[in-house]
Amino acid sequence: MKLLHSALRFRVNYFSDLGRHQVVLWAPGDTPPVDAQVDVGPKIEHEVPTEVFRSDIAPLQVGRFYPSQLLHADDAPGPMFRVMKRGDTSFVANFSHPLQGRIFSIDSGKSDVSTEPVGQVGQLLEWSGMETQMQTPTEFERADSFQREDESPDAEFYRQARKVAHVDAVCARRIQALYRTVLPENARVLDLMAGWRSHLPDTVQSAAGLGLNAEELDDNTQLAERIVKDINADPQLPFADASFDAVVCTLSFEYLTQPHKIVAEAKRVLKPGGMFVVTLSNRYFPPKVIKLWTELHPMERMAWVGTLIKRAGFKKVETYVERGLKRAQDDRYAAQLPESDPLFATWGVA
Repeated sequence: MKLLHSALRFRVNYFSDLGRHQVVLWAPGDTPPVDAQVDVGPKIEHEVPTEVFRSDIAPLQVGRFYPSQLLHADDAPGPMFRVMKRGDTSFVANFSHPLQGRIFSIDSGKSDVSTEPVGQVGQLLEWSGMETQMQTPTEFERADSFQREDESPDAEFYRQARKVAHVDAVCARRIQALYRTVLPENARVLDLMAGWRSHLPDTVQSAAGLGLNAEELDDNTQLAERIVKDINADPQLPFADASFDAVVCTLSFEYLTQPHKIVAEAKRVLKPGGMFVVTLSNRYFPPKVIKLWTELHPMERMAWVGTLIKRAGFKKVETYVERGLKRAQDDRYAAQLPESDPLFATWGVA
């Protein structure tokens, strides 16, 4: 019998030009409730000379968030800033909290969970709002955004089965719980970039897995159909239009070199009203991850994926973040990282 822990589930809710956003934090059950009228502080914007920005470390792009350490200044009014506008010799930096000036709500409720909650209230607004999008589109991409450290053919790199865990066991269970919540019941699902585990709930009727390693796919008992294909080399999915009720991409989107085409293909193979769900965390394999991924905060990565989904014509775009549960003691990183890997998700409706 699993030991249940009393927990308080905090949730921050808000909207932006991208869609609906939720940030969830699990905290111990005796945590005092948070005032729903939290003050995120005043608006703080300054025009900053472009020469002050450390462009040797990162490119200056509108809509992006940067740590204030990238400014040649000791008197920055906040730990990070967002670039609101950019001119020839200066830019407007917003040092306010990302939720400043935005309507948001906080709700909470008691719950019993099988994993010990360890979240601290101070984490609740730590990242909240960083995925919001403005009317002026964020400049995420550049010409070299999809380059990788290792440009060898993916079919060669993934020829050997690795069968490694991309997140800890707690985060994997939360991914499965999210899929149980957002995927249609009795759905036919395409698991895009599949491996030896799919994290799908038992409410799924059947799943087809498309991946790069036959041995890993054969070891995946959740798959009823297995297809080996390199979609970086050829992004066309080998399925007819409107073949699936849902498409999921679990912990792998960061390796796509032609993500715009893949998102469009996901929409093509979905039935009207079908779901495309992308789940992410904060780990990746450096040799094959795209350069853009290494430049973005995890919240911005989620926002970029959501932007691609929205531009492809998906409706009801949402983002979801969940953190605050304890890592299992037998996990290899338990001594260094007591908290479970965070979960980031973006989805839309075809």
